[in-house]
Amino acid sequence: MKNNLVAKVLLYAASGCLVLFYLYVIYLGFQPQVSDEYRAYYIEHTISQWPY
Repeated sequence: MKNNLVAKVLLYAASGCLVLFYLYVIYLGFQPQVSDEYRAYYIEHTISQWPY
């Protein structure tokens, strides 16, 4: 009975860690920290050619 409780707690803790990790990844996706050139070319599409 006690082993079952420990297993459940560990599974909930692992699931909680995964949820926090996924939320962090979503946050990074909405707040990218990239250079101005990358942002202009890939994200905003304000320039038509990659600056060399």
